[in-house]
Amino acid sequence: MNGKKLSKKWLYTFIGIAFVALATCTTALYHKEYIIAIGTGLVFGAQVINIIKWKRD
Repeated sequence: MNGKKLSKKWLYTFIGIAFVALATCTTALYHKEYIIAIGTGLVFGAQVINIIKWKRD
């Protein structure tokens, strides 16, 4: 993010990706697809970090 102000479009993008990743992770856990669940869980975590960084800037 390099200290630049990002538009709200980025926040909405981060939130959208986080929501889809969480839904995919939940579905993967339900179907016992643990590799997919781990991967999408990592994506969800990265998006939460992006949202926190966006709110700080």
